[in-house]
Amino acid sequence: MAKNEYFMRHDKVCALLQYSICKALGTETTDKWYTHMPKPVYEEGDVTVLWNQAVRTDREVTANRPDIIIKKKERERERKHAHW
Repeated sequence: MAKNEYFMRHDKVCALLQYSICKALGTETTDKWYTHMPKPVYEEGDVTVLWNQAVRTDREVTANRPDIIIKKKERERERKHAHW
């Protein structure tokens, strides 16, 4: 398989995964997964879904752009209990 075809197939699989995540969260998506065009950021309630976004790290990492990141915002109460 050619490199370009590999990346296109990889991105389609990731788009399906992101579509399923967004659908489960209740964010607005298309009716069919194969017409879904991922946006860089989806937010629903206390959950953020990032698509192909660079991640800052303490040291240099060449592969710093994961396909999908799911972040849940900490609530004030959870934050207080986390700092024993």
